Amino acid sequence: MTSPLSQSIELHHVQGIVRAMYEVAKTDGVHATELVMIRGFYDSCQQDADALATFDDLIATPFDADNDAALFDTTERKATLLQSCLLLAHADGDYSDGERTKIAGIARTLGVEAEQLAQIEDAVADMLLQQISRISNTDALREVAAEIAAK
Repeated sequence: MTSPLSQSIELHHVQGIVRAMYEVAKTDGVHATELVMIRGFYDSCQQDADALATFDDLIATPFDADNDAALFDTTERKATLLQSCLLLAHADGDYSDGERTKIAGIARTLGVEAEQLAQIEDAVADMLLQQISRISNTDALREVAAEIAAK
């Protein structure tokens, strides 16, 4: 199966990622933007792989870091899971302390050191800033930056 993420990510990895993302979203209440992001991601992968599990069925089974960690057995798969969770955590505009703690816990279970997680966090932040920097309305960008700085 070829997923939007990587050649080494298969349907069972995608399903684990979706469950992990949903667990992260639940830490501070699932926001509509988070739910849309997770559902859209799974729906596109589900169609590509002809998966039978629906999104609602999938999120009904909580992510179990101890058991699900075995799915993420390579550095690339671990990074993909953590990057996905981090992108989700930023989807509502607030990477909360609860989300940060949940992602750090997942990283520990995966055997990812705090320094490695910090590098992944920095890479995701850089990617998001690059996306923002392409905005032509710089006045709106300044307003958003000021709101983020105020938090």
